[in-house]
Amino acid sequence: MADWIARYREIWNRYSGRQRYIIVGSAAAFLLLLLGISFWYGSKPDMVPLYTNLETKDAGDVVNQLKESGVQYSIEESKTGTTIFVPASQVHDARLELATNGLPRGNKGFEIFDDSKLGVTEFQNRINYLQALQGELTRTIEQIDAVQKARVHIVLPEDSLYKQNEKPATASIMLILKPGAKIEQREIKGIVNLVSHSIQSLQPENVTIVDESGNILNENDSDEMAKEQRMSLQTLNQIEMTRKVRDHLQNNIQTMLDQTLGEGNAFVRVNVELDFDERKTDKQTFTPVVDESGIIRSQQDISEAYNGESNIPGGPAGVEGNIPGYVAEERNANAEYERKESTKNYEINEENQKIVASPGSIRRLTVAVLVNDTITEPQQESLLRTVSSAAGINEDRGDIISVEPLPFSTEMRDRRQAEEAAARERQERIFYTEVGAIILLASLIIGGFLMYRRRKRQEREAAEEAIRQAELEQQRLEEEARQAAIEAGRIEEAKLTPEERRQRDEKNAIIKLIDEKPAEVAMLIKQWLSEDD
Repeated sequence: MADWIARYREIWNRYSGRQRYIIVGSAAAFLLLLLGISFWYGSKPDMVPLYTNLETKDAGDVVNQLKESGVQYSIEESKTGTTIFVPASQVHDARLELATNGLPRGNKGFEIFDDSKLGVTEFQNRINYLQALQGELTRTIEQIDAVQKARVHIVLPEDSLYKQNEKPATASIMLILKPGAKIEQREIKGIVNLVSHSIQSLQPENVTIVDESGNILNENDSDEMAKEQRMSLQTLNQIEMTRKVRDHLQNNIQTMLDQTLGEGNAFVRVNVELDFDERKTDKQTFTPVVDESGIIRSQQDISEAYNGESNIPGGPAGVEGNIPGYVAEERNANAEYERKESTKNYEINEENQKIVASPGSIRRLTVAVLVNDTITEPQQESLLRTVSSAAGINEDRGDIISVEPLPFSTEMRDRRQAEEAAARERQERIFYTEVGAIILLASLIIGGFLMYRRRKRQEREAAEEAIRQAELEQQRLEEEARQAAIEAGRIEEAKLTPEERRQRDEKNAIIKLIDEKPAEVAMLIKQWLSEDD
């Protein structure tokens, strides 16, 4: 420590007095600056958001209220709206005071009519209703997860005395999406349906949705594409249906010809045209009433009859019969009277028919049959009638059928037969190869198993032989050790076996004979050796 102090003192003594003042002044100024910055940041309040994404009008009203209340604030603008910051210690009080004054107003819905006043005109009510409707739709759309902010503009049609002068209702919607979010097509379609069903006489095609970049989100390209896809799919379905009908008829006729004439003696091709037009016919027929075949709707019969005496009215012709006071001669006569009248009203014979022709009926059918020239002409005519019946040929519909004899080429049939024979031979070779491989594999498995058993048996026998040799060697060593002990006299006479006693006696006798008669023993051994040779 003393060394460091001495070194710093030596460095300090190297500077002149002016340099020392500059160093001390710079250090003091830096310290004061650091203290000032720390005090400024320490005394600055912690600003937190009071409201975010405010409309311009709401932001202005909130700022004016904060100025009147003496609350410190700061403003931050963004494309999603205005954010107002206040000190963290005053944020709750500021929100309560602003809420008391009805700020921020935001998107008001139908609660705008809670503040209705006397003397409001119909035009003002219409404007309030439009604002309330826009506010309700805006709040509903903002509930979607991907939408951060929405703005709805509605143009309602004005009433007109003439229907042709009325303009349809329209709506425009601007969406501001959340960062990194993407709105799905089904959500866009849901917004369109929501707005169109919330406004009277608003059609979905009159609703436009744009994002913050001005891109139209509900363009009709997808609808056109879906329509084209449906048309393409319908065309493919028609082609597939035509192919199925053609193949069905062709297979039925070809099967019948193969079973009748033999395979390869006739070939059929069918061309079918289907009618895919869907027609609906309403038919109303009136039939006249013949005689009394109709249904009586109403009938009136009048019958009058009279039989008896009556005075002949009037007098004789001339002046006398017409003079007042003239008494005419009374004359009586028999009178008969009968009158019949009948009126019948019949119902009009009417027949109503509603005919719906479903698509897919056969419009025209063409059948071509080629037969071998060996088929006789009567057989050809029979085939013509049979195939016509089987295919359902209708000449009134314009159907055509033809049966033509031609010399058939047997090259394709011979080639096919050769290919079938080669395929059968190949299958047989493959079969025999598989059988041989299976037999070989089974033989290898069985041979390996037998060799394994033989090796195990040899190993077991070798082990047993080794054990037996070891036992024999052990026995030999034990016998040699016992024999040595016997020769040395270390084993008592009572512990010797009869065989050991006999061997001992014979050995002692031979040793005694060698000691007593060495020459005779030598001659005896020499004689044994000569006999062995």
